[in-house]
Amino acid sequence: MWEAKCRPESEGDDSNVSSLSYVADACGEPLLSMNILDSTSDYERWLGKMTDMQRSAIARKHDEMRKGPFPLLRATFYRWIKHWRALCPELDSRDQDVLLSVGDLHVENFGIWLDSHQRLVWGINDFDEACELPFTSDLVRLGASIAIAAETRQIQAPLREICHRILDGYREGVKAEGKPILVESGGHPKLKQLAAAIKSPGKFWKKHLNRKDNPQIGATDLPSRVEDVFRASLPRKARPTYRRVRKPGGLGSLGRRRFTAVVGNGKMRDMREAKALVPSALYWWEDRPRMLSQTSTLLQRAIRDPDPHLQVHDKWLVRRIAPDALKIDLPASQADQRLALAPMLLRLMGFETANIHLGSRSPADLIHLLESLAREVGSRWLEQATERMVRAVYNDHRVWVKRYKPA
Repeated sequence: MWEAKCRPESEGDDSNVSSLSYVADACGEPLLSMNILDSTSDYERWLGKMTDMQRSAIARKHDEMRKGPFPLLRATFYRWIKHWRALCPELDSRDQDVLLSVGDLHVENFGIWLDSHQRLVWGINDFDEACELPFTSDLVRLGASIAIAAETRQIQAPLREICHRILDGYREGVKAEGKPILVESGGHPKLKQLAAAIKSPGKFWKKHLNRKDNPQIGATDLPSRVEDVFRASLPRKARPTYRRVRKPGGLGSLGRRRFTAVVGNGKMRDMREAKALVPSALYWWEDRPRMLSQTSTLLQRAIRDPDPHLQVHDKWLVRRIAPDALKIDLPASQADQRLALAPMLLRLMGFETANIHLGSRSPADLIHLLESLAREVGSRWLEQATERMVRAVYNDHRVWVKRYKPA
């Protein structure tokens, strides 16, 4: 799958699907009348009305967006919505396909957690942008992120094969009527080989307890109700200390306020993070200021074994952060031996996406929608839409690098 260099196709005007290096070279002028700088300014003004923002973190986010198309994709779901409407009208116009979607799904939104039965479960772990979109948007965004990430690591990954694996896994998940992906007892032990190494506890706690980046604060310094939010997530009678997070990880939600609560000490130490939760960027684009975040609804509906520590309380998202909280670590290059697991990984990503969508539609409904897509839009709808969106991301990155001036 991963060895053959992909070349432009020749069947039809819209089937010029290629390797990512070809896509990058094909980028032209901005595809929308509002360029990415204007979109970013507009969205961040709206975001500032939704929640208090950390200006230093927003500036760091802007700098990260300069580093490549993949970090830019992760940081700009608000831009994805605009491009989706403009570049994929044949998919966006299908109202029958709309369901509660992940929204900003991408290849690094997957990880491993322990469920309430202490079983290792693998799946999607970020739902900040949950919203109502055609289910095809999640699949196209997943495919685009994989293609861009592969190009960043100089991995030869034909777009047709990426989309084929994702869609096969999605169909398999739909036909299975939703099924948790268990790492050990579920027959997927190789997923552990793709999980990031367990962080050194010493280095992990040194970073998260750093006084400069994570200064300790009193309970009275927390925003209203956040102390109650932490206590609802921690063991009864826990006596936590609180910290303000100045340099959080991630990109999509960078700039929102974050706090941590730490209990215990040494090997018995445990931590929760509370992150401000805001409505999806979709509601900014559609000018629906009264819409609330759909994250909690999506978490309740999804057909899988949930992470018991991933919770929504009021307007805060709470999760456990620990040295053994693993995420998927992608192959680093064409020579990486883990690349042999890539076909399995893409199929499981499609399967897990189906687990989420089955919270909104029956298996029969989704099978019918997939069949009608192939008839009415064409059998290569995923490949063609993904190629267009990848091109738009590369174009946005080119414009951002050229025109963005750090403050």
